[in-house]
Amino acid sequence: MTENVMIDLQQVSKFYRGQKAPAVENVSMTIRRGEIVVLVGPSGCGKTTTMKMINRLIEPSSGLIRLDGSDVTSLDGNELRRRVGYVIQQVGLFPHMTVATNVGLVPRMLGWDRRRTEARVDELLDLVGLDPAQYRNRLPRQLSGGQQQRVGVARALAADPPVMLMDEPFGATDPLTRDRLQNEFLRLQEKLRKTIVFVTHDFDEAIKMGTRIAVLGERSKIRQFDTPERLLANPADSTVAQFIGAGASLKRLNLRRMNEIPWEDAATVQVGHSPASALRRLDETGESAVLTVDPDGRPLRWVTPRDLEPGQDSLDGVGTTATVVEPQATLHDALDAILASSCGATVVVDERGRYQGVVTIDDLMRAISEMRASERANDQPLAETPARRSAAGPTVARQARRS
Repeated sequence: MTENVMIDLQQVSKFYRGQKAPAVENVSMTIRRGEIVVLVGPSGCGKTTTMKMINRLIEPSSGLIRLDGSDVTSLDGNELRRRVGYVIQQVGLFPHMTVATNVGLVPRMLGWDRRRTEARVDELLDLVGLDPAQYRNRLPRQLSGGQQQRVGVARALAADPPVMLMDEPFGATDPLTRDRLQNEFLRLQEKLRKTIVFVTHDFDEAIKMGTRIAVLGERSKIRQFDTPERLLANPADSTVAQFIGAGASLKRLNLRRMNEIPWEDAATVQVGHSPASALRRLDETGESAVLTVDPDGRPLRWVTPRDLEPGQDSLDGVGTTATVVEPQATLHDALDAILASSCGATVVVDERGRYQGVVTIDDLMRAISEMRASERANDQPLAETPARRSAAGPTVARQARRS
């Protein structure tokens, strides 16, 4: 064990009475502080069982599990679980409790006073993008699925645990919401640097979320435990290659994020301004379209001269809806957004949805060309991105602004 190791599994197995074969057999794995390790594999392979043995929701039959140097079997089970955040696909919010009561549950169990608990609840709701004044007193049934999942993440973070276990946390949401939640969580991870064990059956999600990925076979046998880059470049065997599936080159777009490439600046205009002001802005910049934004700076629509008609007195509802991505989104996310846009560009927004810049299809192609050049220079399909893969800290976005 070293100071950099947070979780250590040594020859861990789980046997169930009446079954001839173990559910999990002799799993050994070391997880470093601040990294996201994703367990991925087919249904029934034992990945959730392996994860649940870390906080003893399932008791291991044999082997050794250390958490920050301590044998988990030597710790009180309830106390252990209060120190480890846990997020599940079904969220698990108590339906009769308000959002604030759900989030503050563990701090109250730990004996925090009311004022400290309420301050922590408001801090966490703000952190996950839910206005405390608006959502604190709502019941779970009054929230969307994505909002419920955000509350679930806030609850898991309430006592500031060093370790989080996440069991297919975004699997029950629609694809658009899932992308947003993934990006939101990656933004939080840049700030919080938790040690996370993340279970999924979706290899694309594993590539996007993981610092390292453990591809598991039957009884949680580790077929390969590696970075996403090396998994895509050099699958250990045919089983891993089959699980990766077709389109490995396209999957590599999930290895680079929007905050790692330059952004451009768009011509913007407040939606409350007149159509004449939009035309003036187009003349000033020489752009083919202007982006309308609301009073808080959130992007709304792309407006071209063809969208402006005589007699219009407002820009409200004029033009085509702008697609948006977050800085933590991948180039694959950006490609999807650009293809869904009518103007060949997508807008980068911050955690509050406010305009930050734009990325065009040309910008994206340049980034892909850089990736290919890196591949040739390093004699591997992709150079690993240290800022994303290490636990040292967040990537600093490089934003190239047009004069």
